[in-house]
Amino acid sequence: MMFKHSSISTKFVLAVVPLIFLALGTSAYLNNRYQEQDMLEQAQISAQTYAELIRKSLVEQMVTKERIDDEYLKLLGSGGDIDSLHIYFMADSLHLRDIYQSEDRMERLRKREAEAHMNAHTHPVFLTGVPTWSRKGQVLNAIIPFKAVARCQQCHEVPQDHVLGVAEMDISLAALARSIQKNWIRSFGVFLTFTLIVIISSFLLYRLLIARNLRRLLEATKQIGNGNLEIPLTGQPSDDELGQLSAAFETMRVRLRKAQEKIIHSERLSMIGQMASSIVHDFRTPMTSINLAIESLRQGKESAPEKNQQWYRIIHDGIQRMATMAQELLDFSRGEVRLHKVEISVDMFVILLVQSVKTNLEQSQIQLRVSNNCKRMARFDTERLLRSFVNIITNAQDAMPSGGEIRVTINEHDKMLRFVIADTGTGIPPEIKGRIFEAFVTAGKKKGTGLGLAITKRIIDQHGGSIEVKSERGKGTSFTVDIPVF
Repeated sequence: MMFKHSSISTKFVLAVVPLIFLALGTSAYLNNRYQEQDMLEQAQISAQTYAELIRKSLVEQMVTKERIDDEYLKLLGSGGDIDSLHIYFMADSLHLRDIYQSEDRMERLRKREAEAHMNAHTHPVFLTGVPTWSRKGQVLNAIIPFKAVARCQQCHEVPQDHVLGVAEMDISLAALARSIQKNWIRSFGVFLTFTLIVIISSFLLYRLLIARNLRRLLEATKQIGNGNLEIPLTGQPSDDELGQLSAAFETMRVRLRKAQEKIIHSERLSMIGQMASSIVHDFRTPMTSINLAIESLRQGKESAPEKNQQWYRIIHDGIQRMATMAQELLDFSRGEVRLHKVEISVDMFVILLVQSVKTNLEQSQIQLRVSNNCKRMARFDTERLLRSFVNIITNAQDAMPSGGEIRVTINEHDKMLRFVIADTGTGIPPEIKGRIFEAFVTAGKKKGTGLGLAITKRIIDQHGGSIEVKSERGKGTSFTVDIPVF
């Protein structure tokens, strides 16, 4: 509860400081682990290098002196970080050439083998030829094989990489560990000091430059929340983010005050404006078709009679459709939609739909793709259902001002006709998606007018069908309409 009522700066300190120290501890722990890993890797490299020097020295002695100097072996393990060194071999695995298998030499080798007392960890290295490493406190135990090279074959009848012996050595890690510990302590102290300086400086700067302005904005917000839009936001202007926020806040206050003054007047005209906008929205499609037909007739002085009849038919159909829509506006205001179902093929219905929207879509550079997978008869109110789908396609057209694509797919699903109308437009804003089928709401604005989709849903509901919408901003919208076949 105390944390809840604390200031932002206090919350910042209480929340961020523990995270910083946690990051500090984690960083120190990981750094220590990485340094230990590097220490072990360096020790292993040193052990392998030392073992290689020993092997080359032994080979050199065998080639030049034809024997190994015992005093040299004792000298190898008496210096540096090597706590102890033991060299093991098995006389029977040396496979000396005949000229080196004198009785005196073989007896000396077996005696040395017996004195070495090879342990259980050393024997597997003879078999695998793979070095082993084990750490015991501050000591690294390494068992490294001596593998035969080409020069070894002068004295031994063995293939290359055959294990002739192993070197076991204990390498002290104490000096490396002390160096790592000193580095860690120094790094921790520097990082801790720097962190404390940053925390204290950030806290003071926040209190001086940010908290004061935030309190001023908070007080202005409370005033607006209480309905007081007359008090201007005071304070020194600045070009930083808080200054821009203050300027935007003041602009918002001024606009809210002006908007408040217009609310009463706007409410008086809202219903008239909504109905006018709805009529424009609904009548636009047939009016465009009529205008195009009249313009074509005006310019085509020597057009064929068949072509003229087609244009006259478009004009006649458009006028009829506007009359029908006017009646629907009246029906909507009365809450009535009377259906006149007739039997029609799905193919013919699709043809009528394409004819109703093709001209407008072509002018908007929108491609219409239709896939009809249902070749059967159905029973519904053709004109009203056609009107519903035209409304959906018109809304899709409005969502693609720069052109795009509309896909209409028809399938039969559980004795229902399923129409899927998908576009590649801007999508429906999430804040109005839940009320897209309400009256005087359009898909293109947060607050819009229009009856198109409201009428569409009512007609589909009257048919005993359903309509669903899926939309994603920037990717498009998809309407799925299910209508009973009969």
